Amino acid sequence: MMDDLNFNVDDIINDVNAKIKSAEKNEADEESVEAEPIADTEDSSEACEQADNTDEKPQETPEAIDDKPEPILAFHEDKSEEDKSEEDEDKEPEKPEKQEKKSKSSKKKKKKRKKSKVNNSVFGGIILVIVILTVSLVLAVGGISIGMEYYGIGKTDEDIRFNIPAGSTNSEIADILVNEGVIKNRKLFMLALKFEKPAAIYPGDITLQPSSGYSEIIEKLSQMRESYKTVSITFTEGENLLDIAKKLEDNEVCTADDFLFEFNKNQGFDFENDVDDNGDMFYRMEGYFYPDTYEFYVNDSAGNVTKKLREQFEKKYETVKAKIKNSGMSLNEVMTLASIVQLEAASEDEMPKVASVFLNRLDDPDTYPMLQSDTTTNYIKNVIKTEADNTASIEHYTECYDTYKCKGLPAGPICNPGMAAINAVLEPKKTDYYYFCNNLKTGETFYAKTLDEHEENLVKAGLAKKK
Repeated sequence: MMDDLNFNVDDIINDVNAKIKSAEKNEADEESVEAEPIADTEDSSEACEQADNTDEKPQETPEAIDDKPEPILAFHEDKSEEDKSEEDEDKEPEKPEKQEKKSKSSKKKKKKRKKSKVNNSVFGGIILVIVILTVSLVLAVGGISIGMEYYGIGKTDEDIRFNIPAGSTNSEIADILVNEGVIKNRKLFMLALKFEKPAAIYPGDITLQPSSGYSEIIEKLSQMRESYKTVSITFTEGENLLDIAKKLEDNEVCTADDFLFEFNKNQGFDFENDVDDNGDMFYRMEGYFYPDTYEFYVNDSAGNVTKKLREQFEKKYETVKAKIKNSGMSLNEVMTLASIVQLEAASEDEMPKVASVFLNRLDDPDTYPMLQSDTTTNYIKNVIKTEADNTASIEHYTECYDTYKCKGLPAGPICNPGMAAINAVLEPKKTDYYYFCNNLKTGETFYAKTLDEHEENLVKAGLAKKK
C-alpha cells in the first residue's frame, strides 16, 4: 500500500539531479583550465607542418635558417648529428626542450579532458538507470499493495460484527470500517464508492470479513439486512412531495421535515443538471419523484431515502431524455405540464388529448394567455398555504402557480406524474381542441373547440345547469 511506503520518489530524483549538476560544473571547470594548452598544441602542429616542408625547398643559407621560428625546432628530432651540432652553435638548447615538454603536457591534458567527459557521461547514465529502477520499484510495490488491499488478498476472513448508526455519512462509514479493522485505506474506500455508486448504504448491525474485498463490502453495505426492520410503501401517481413526506413519517422511515429538506437538495445525479431553478418554485424538486413501491429501513436517514428515490427517477429519466430534448421544451416545462395532465385527465387513455388542449393554448398565448387549470389552485390551497412561512410568501407563490392569474405554465410541477402523463406531453394527440371537461361520475371526457361548445359540454358533464 502506498501509505505504507517509507521512501519518497521525489526526494530521490532531487538528490540525483543535484549530483548530476555538480558533475557538470566540475567538467566545465576543467575545460576552462585546459583552454590555453590546447591552443599551444594546435600552434605547434602548424609549426610541424612548416618544418616538414623544408626538405622540399632549396638549400638555404645559415642566415636564413637562423631566422626560422624557434617552435619549429622542437619537432625535428630526426635530424642528423651534424645538423644538430651546427644549429647548436647558434641556438640555445633550453628552448626546444621546454617547447617539447609543453607540447607533451598539452597532449596529456587533452587526453585527460576526454577521459573526464567519458567518465561523467557514464556516471550520469548509471544514476539515470538507478532513478528509473527506483521509481519503477516504488510504483510496482505501491500498485501491488493497493491491489491486495482492494481485493482483500492476504487479509483475514474472520467475521467482524459492528453497527452502522442511522444517518451516517459515507465519510463516517469509512471511518467506522477503518476503526473496526475491516479496511485499512480510507481514501481507497471513498474512491471505490464513487465507482460502485451504491443506491444507498443502510444502517444497522452487519457482519463483514476483511478478505471480502472492497466491492463485496460495498455490496453488502447496500443490501437490506434482515436483522433491521423494513417497511414497504406504495406511492401513487399525482402525489405531491408533502404527501410523500407524510407517508414516510407515518411509516417511521424518517421525519417529514428531514425528507423535504434533503430531497430538495442536489444529490449529484446527472438529471439534476437539467432541472431549472427559476427561484419561483415552491419545492425545487417537486415532480422529480417517480411513483412506485419502495422498501425502506425503519428509522433510516433522509439522505439514504433520497438517494434510493433519485436512483429510480434517473433510470426512468434516461428512457425519455432524448424525447425531451427533441420536444423543444425544457425538462421543467415537460414535468410541469405532465403534472397538470396527471391530475386533469380522467384516465391514461385521455392523457394525450388533454395534453393537446394545454399545448394548443400554449401555442396561442394571445387568444389563450392562461391555462385555467383547477389543479393548480388545489396545490395552492393544500401545499403552499399550509407550508409557506408567511403571508408574503403565500401571495408570491400564489401568483406563480395560479393558472387563472399567471400566464402560461406555473412556476413548477404541482405533483409527481407517472410515465403515462410524461409520454402524453411528449407525444400528444393532434387536435384543435382548446377546452375539455370531465363527468365526475362516469369519467367521460368532453372536448370543445370554442367557448360555446365548452359551455354545452359542462351541462352534459353535470357541471353546470342548462341556461
